[in-house]
Amino acid sequence: MIPQSFIADLLNRVDIVDVVGQHVKLKKAGANYQGLCPFHSEKSPSFSVSPTKQFYHCFGCGAHGSAISFLMEYSGLGYVDAIEDLARSVGLDVPREERTAMDAVRQQQAMALSEVMSSAADWYRQQLKGAPRAVEYLKGRGLTGEIAKRYALGYAPDGWQGLEAVFGTYANDEVAKTLLEGGLLIQSEQGDNAQTARRYDRFRDRIMFPIRNPKGQTIGFGGRILDQGEPKYLNSPETPLFSKGNTLYGLFEARQAIRAQEYVLVCEGYMDVVALAQLGFPNAVATLGTACTANHVRMLLRQTDRIVFSFDGDSAGQRAAQRALEACLPLMSDDKEIRFLFLPTEHDPDSYVRAYGAPAFEKVIKEAMSLSSFFFKIVSQDHELTTPEGRAQTHHAAKPLLLSMPPIALRTQILRELAIRTNSTPAELESFCGLTVAPAPVQQGSYASTNQRAPNLAQSNAGNRAQGAPWQASRGSAKRVASQNIAPPQAPTDLAEQMLRVLIQFPHLGKALDANKRALALHASELRSEKALQLMKDLLAQCDLVELIPGENGKPPTVGAGAFALFQDQLSRSELAPLYEVLRKRVMGSDLDLDGAVADLEGAFKKLELINLKTEMTEIAKKIAGSTATEQDRARYRELGERLKFT
Repeated sequence: MIPQSFIADLLNRVDIVDVVGQHVKLKKAGANYQGLCPFHSEKSPSFSVSPTKQFYHCFGCGAHGSAISFLMEYSGLGYVDAIEDLARSVGLDVPREERTAMDAVRQQQAMALSEVMSSAADWYRQQLKGAPRAVEYLKGRGLTGEIAKRYALGYAPDGWQGLEAVFGTYANDEVAKTLLEGGLLIQSEQGDNAQTARRYDRFRDRIMFPIRNPKGQTIGFGGRILDQGEPKYLNSPETPLFSKGNTLYGLFEARQAIRAQEYVLVCEGYMDVVALAQLGFPNAVATLGTACTANHVRMLLRQTDRIVFSFDGDSAGQRAAQRALEACLPLMSDDKEIRFLFLPTEHDPDSYVRAYGAPAFEKVIKEAMSLSSFFFKIVSQDHELTTPEGRAQTHHAAKPLLLSMPPIALRTQILRELAIRTNSTPAELESFCGLTVAPAPVQQGSYASTNQRAPNLAQSNAGNRAQGAPWQASRGSAKRVASQNIAPPQAPTDLAEQMLRVLIQFPHLGKALDANKRALALHASELRSEKALQLMKDLLAQCDLVELIPGENGKPPTVGAGAFALFQDQLSRSELAPLYEVLRKRVMGSDLDLDGAVADLEGAFKKLELINLKTEMTEIAKKIAGSTATEQDRARYRELGERLKFT
């Protein structure tokens, strides 16, 4: 294992502006540098690189990280490879720490499985050369050897133990265990008779499509039957390397073409992807026999701003398209474009291009149904809009979809258009969907119970998005004034955010807070919302995990230039990562230095102490006004008054 201290030192030595600048044209923009994001297509720069934070962040697609993360994402390097590459650039040797026995076992298993999948892919590819029937099938589909090589196509012979030629006998339990884990082997409970193999190949007499991860490593397979039979396509099962919901076939091969064409075409099958690449559309990918997931969409939006889903026109294609719509809506933004292409039932993309030509296919792609049009089609399907019942059913169908969308201009436009189509007003539709919140009523009681809290972060990001940003105080919140002429304390919502912003940038300041200041920070966050309290608790715990760089020659420990980037990587593994993303966006442009951060934090704590002092005085003033105060209360009131004057 690579020591964390070395990684911190490495990030202090390299300059992320130089690392990113080798691949992205950057221009100075205030304290940061800006450029066009290399992870999705854009015309206006939204990709920001901070030399002070040693961190990059794209406000378009959300890509972010350190110099290590950039090399992993851009060049497809693994974590260790990226560290070694950076270390070489500054003349450092990467040290290693001893692993625990469990760490060693896990790494050994992962490496063994990866090697097994690679060896199997090589063997399948060799078998294709000696399988005339398989070669003729591919030629009949119009594929050339060049395309077959690009996608590493292979052939699984029609035998029960073909892979024994590579890995040895399946009777060896160690061999069988690894092959079973990789999904290459099937083990029956027991043989039906002497001729039935207990362990046998999963893929037999099929064209083999290796499924590769972003680094080009084979993690699974898809097999297409040559003749008639079921299943037509057979995929690898879920394994430690392969997850269908997180993988897209052809994305590794299509990344450059997607960026060049500025859109990605999502199909339903392996053969569609390979055939389209042969016919001049190398920017196609496919889901792996499963519904399109949010992770699929997120992966694609990091590559491009435009997605075109191509589905069959039958009922199954319509259902698949609806699931894709549901996956897309929460991730939409106004600079993204998503369309839905429905081909005639007798055609798939491959056959359509062959029948009508590439220009005709390009034309139908450009004319594909927009996301909003498909939205209206889905919510109004089978509903009679000329009747109140039909319009109500349409509202009912639209509600969960609208609630899943972020508060962007597109949602507003869809809502207004839907209101027109259903003879409603936008306000009525907003109210029905719960997109607006009425002002909270004034309640009687003590200040502590009547002080209205702002919506929590989760509510702000979901149903209450129309109310503004997660940290915006709710309008109409009521405060009860005490009977004495003493100003009540103001809800310290700004202070809660101020402290969170400082601590996310300078975590060592949070690590150094004493118990009293931590209690003040948590109290301020609690008055904000339950989510804010949860976030502050987690952030303080994360700060405690930060390791300082030991000082030299007896000097105190210090924080290096890469501390921010390292801390953000740490936060990205937290269960509250989406909330940290909100904060991170707001501090990326901040030029706050350490001295300013210390001053801001101390100022926030002084204000909180003052607020607590006033709160206590207000409560005692109520007792005095109601003739219930004791002499001890009155003495405390005078003491607090003196402290207030001093403060």
